[in-house]
Amino acid sequence: MDYIVEPSRLFGKISVYGAKNCALALLGASVLTHDEVILTNCPSIVDVNNMLSILKLMGKRVLVEGDKVSISGHLFTTCIPKDIAKLLRGSSLLLGSMVGRYGSVNLPLPGGCAIGSRPLDIHLEGLNKLGIVVEQSKSTVTCFGTPKGNVYTMRFPSVGATENMLCACCLAQGQSTLINCATEPEIVALEKMLVQMGAKIDGIGKSVVHIQGVEGLHGTQFQIIPDRIVAATYLSCALASGGSITVNCNPKDLFAFLQTIASSCKLSIYKNAVSLQSRSLQGVGQVQTGPYPQFATDMQPLILSLAALSSGSVSIIKEDVFENRLANQCNQLIKMGAEISLKDNIAVVMGGNLVGATVKALDLRGGAGLVVAALGAKGKTRISGIENINRGYVDLAQNLSNLGAKISCS
Repeated sequence: MDYIVEPSRLFGKISVYGAKNCALALLGASVLTHDEVILTNCPSIVDVNNMLSILKLMGKRVLVEGDKVSISGHLFTTCIPKDIAKLLRGSSLLLGSMVGRYGSVNLPLPGGCAIGSRPLDIHLEGLNKLGIVVEQSKSTVTCFGTPKGNVYTMRFPSVGATENMLCACCLAQGQSTLINCATEPEIVALEKMLVQMGAKIDGIGKSVVHIQGVEGLHGTQFQIIPDRIVAATYLSCALASGGSITVNCNPKDLFAFLQTIASSCKLSIYKNAVSLQSRSLQGVGQVQTGPYPQFATDMQPLILSLAALSSGSVSIIKEDVFENRLANQCNQLIKMGAEISLKDNIAVVMGGNLVGATVKALDLRGGAGLVVAALGAKGKTRISGIENINRGYVDLAQNLSNLGAKISCS
């Protein structure tokens, strides 16, 4: 199945559903208790459904009613099923909670998008700092032991490692201090849910977090935050197409992105929404990805497409998180006529007119970026590999069609 996209303008209003990256972290944390954990605003996407399948196969009771998911019960195994784990990177988010609650975990090395090496070394080093024995082969990671409080400084503020360490420390013996933590909105959501479950966390949203271990956690109900990457995708599609839309989301989570596109549109920022009226694309200047609140790597393919469509403007984009993401996307945009000079992790983009072509979504966010480019290109574009897009977007084609986009599946 491919997307067929033709240039078309977007108009109207749309709401953003729950964030994939938040949902996966909270589902991982649900293992910390056998009580019922209820998550609302949960997106029905491939990665989330795969994570729910993993939990069910290990013994959890899972009930899905619309966008509400209930997880309860004990695990009867600490071996994560290989066939599903290899499909998503999010399976690694079970490491900390399973070690914390059950004292062991066997994780087949996870899959996900081919955007870089994405090693687990910071995760495993942190668990080892808590006294956990870590054994690793080419295909599997095994961890066992009782977590004991300690001080751990991450050499890079890894989102996944921060999430795993938070979960492991909640039930550790004594107090732990995590230094150089990631501070993304999804991290804050996880910290808040853990506190609702009875965890003792000081420093929510800070780079230094203190956690006093407790004997057990209880169930809770929590609403998954809106997906800031999806919000940026809708806004980018409208900007590329010359449209005007309002997106219900958390504007504060989009600060770096909105600042980058501000010269090409009129933005109206509300408490729970962003309205965009497009103007002529002016280029994006110099963009460098990095940990929050810097420019998000997941939004880089979107901004790369906008740069390529900015006629007569030169943009410089530096990817400092995932080493393959930029090159993969540049190669696809070049097929559409983009003028891009790429050296290592830096792309110099001379904006101009793009033309429809046959391209492939090599990863989740790259696929969304190609949709942005196709809406602003001349002629028809065929995008294959849309199974990667479906890993993180709910009915992207239908939602864009509702706003006026000419996009269909074939």
